[in-house]
Amino acid sequence: MKSRKSIVKRLDTVFSLYIRLRYSDNEIVECFTCGKQSHFKRGMQCGHFMSRKHYATRWDATNCQVQCYACNVMRYGEQYKFGLKLENLFGKGIAEDLLQKSRTTVKYSNEDLESMILYYNNLLNQFL
Repeated sequence: MKSRKSIVKRLDTVFSLYIRLRYSDNEIVECFTCGKQSHFKRGMQCGHFMSRKHYATRWDATNCQVQCYACNVMRYGEQYKFGLKLENLFGKGIAEDLLQKSRTTVKYSNEDLESMILYYNNLLNQFL
């Protein structure tokens, strides 16, 4: 039986790949907050608007966008810029919606997490 920790790690990995590839052009992606372009494997990460510690939004594809290492780590996610760009892309109020969603409690079973892994793997097959 797989440990919960290993299942979460696998889901994080496949979800991150999906986020980094979904808007790629020949595997080149653009940082959501600064516009830097690079190969999806070279310094580009899955940035979270609301921290990944919140399971309610951890694997939310709206909450997560491609960010370069500098924006995501060195500049702590550039949350203000991130929020502004989300509002421009998805409409006014989305940042507040994600904040509220992040404050809810969700309890995913291991089966739920495994289903999400399958879901994002299927989406990834479009790009690989």
